[in-house]
Amino acid sequence: MSLEPCKVCGTLNAAETEICLSCGYPTQGNKRPAIFRWIAIALIICFALPFLSGLINWVLLQLNPKSPSQPSPKVSIIPMTQNLSADSFNLQSKKL
Repeated sequence: MSLEPCKVCGTLNAAETEICLSCGYPTQGNKRPAIFRWIAIALIICFALPFLSGLINWVLLQLNPKSPSQPSPKVSIIPMTQNLSADSFNLQSKKL
């Protein structure tokens, strides 16, 4: 039976042990499958991307604010088909 040092804490453990008796690190190098790492990365990207895109849009709006739109022209209430002479205008203003 040979003794092997732990890769983390350096404690000597038997070669047949699966975990270090001192720190609990796997001595045989049993790691999680790579799929768990890829799933974790995908989840981080899914949650971080919307936040980052919103932050970038906010910063761009702060740097280049939209100019106010041009005011729309006022529409006349009087129809254009009426013949407005000076006399008819004076008569209409007296009625008001």
